[in-house]
Order: sequence, then C-alpha cells, then structure tokens
Amino acid sequence: MLINTVILFLRDALPIFVLVVYLYAHLPASKLWLFFCLVAGALLSLAYINQIHIIGQWFDGNGIELSLWLSQLLIYLLTLVLGYGLTRVQTSYQYFMFWVAGLMISLTLVSKGSNFILYFDGYLNQSNVLQPLLLGTFLGLGICLSLAVLLYLAAQWLKQQFGPWATWSLILVYVTGQLVNALPLLVQVDLIDPSAIAWSSQHLVSDEFEFGHLFNVLFGYQAAPSNAQVTVYVLALLIPLAIFYWLKQRSASQSGNKQ
Repeated sequence: MLINTVILFLRDALPIFVLVVYLYAHLPASKLWLFFCLVAGALLSLAYINQIHIIGQWFDGNGIELSLWLSQLLIYLLTLVLGYGLTRVQTSYQYFMFWVAGLMISLTLVSKGSNFILYFDGYLNQSNVLQPLLLGTFLGLGICLSLAVLLYLAAQWLKQQFGPWATWSLILVYVTGQLVNALPLLVQVDLIDPSAIAWSSQHLVSDEFEFGHLFNVLFGYQAAPSNAQVTVYVLALLIPLAIFYWLKQRSASQSGNKQ
C-alpha cells in the first residue's frame, strides 16, 4: 500500500506539479490566479468522476479512454497557442494566455486527479490500510514538492538566460511526452493498431524504477516505445519547434527592417 501510494503520486501527481511550475515560471501570475485554476480543476475532476459511468457509455463504451485522450490532445494544442502568444505583443493577448494556462491546468487535474479520487475513495473506508496510505501520501507529496521546487528554479534560470522560449520549450517537451503516453488509450479502443517495439532500454532505465517514472513525466520516457509512439513524439515535438523558430526569425527580421 505504501509503495503503491508513492507510485501513484509519481505517476499522477507529479505531472500536475510539473505543469504548474512550468506555467508559473513561463507566465508569472498572482497566487490567486493559481488558486482559482487548482480549485476549478478539482471541481471538474469531481464532476468527471461523478459522471464517469455516463461518460463510459459514450462512443460505444469507449468514452473514458477517448475523453482522456482528447484532454491530452487539447492540452497539446493549447501549448501551441501559448507558443503563438510569444509572437504577439498586445497586452490583451497576454491576458488571454493566462486563460489558456488555466485551462491546461484544469484539464490536467481532470485527467490525473480523477485517478486520485478513485484510489483514495476505494481505501479510505478500510481502517487497516489507513496508516500506510497516509504515510505514502506524505512521502509522495514530499517528493513531488521537492522536485517541483527544483524544476521551478531550473525553469526560472533558463528563462533568465534564454528568454521565455526556453520555458515554453520545457512545456512543449512535457506535454508531448504526456500525449505520447496517452497513445495506448487509442490502442485499447482499436482506433490505432499496436505497432512493433522500436527499441528497448530496460537494462539502462526501467519504467518501474524511480528514474523511469521521473523521466516519463518530464519528457515521456518509455523503456520500450512502439514505432507509433516514436513517430508521434518526433513529429509533435519537431514540427512546432521548426514553425515557431521560423516565426521568431521572421518577426526579428521585420523588426530590424522597421528600424
């Protein structure tokens, strides 16, 4: 129970912490804004769990898998909107970016936080597991908070050295990894066929090890990724980077011509 709870935090809570600190470093905002985002996400998670039996009946019984996949896809698309926001200078557009970031946090809380609600709801009524459950919760929270502080400091340093594109790149890498991690959901509902394993690095860093969980959260590490996962990862990462690099260079060129 203790180990399972800690793993749950590494798998489902750490992604929330990572996205929050990356966005907070990328778009410095008030603590009140962050509080409202977290509350909205928590309420949406409760609503999702409350209606999960109905959602599960959608799309011929594939509603849960498809809703989770679509939430990850929407988070990825919102990340591209954040990147486009860096090419705009209007103040009104910057305020819009806060709404985009808030929606990203809320959707992540729905997809990840719902697992917490189901997990704790199933064990809280069992008195014999309460102590290891609480101990695992404290350990998991401690690990997540410690890593979040380190990642926030690293993101702030990168932003100071290389500008906001650095923190946006961190967000893109993280979101792309989460998108690829959700691909097995499409395999489960037979929307895509399972493909062959591209390679195996189990002997280096296993998915079951602590570093495996950490790398999986930070950039979507898989010890044995499929060809489909590798293809989606490369395309989803490199195409936006190339497009926004071109937009950045064009914007700099136009600014130089005006001067």
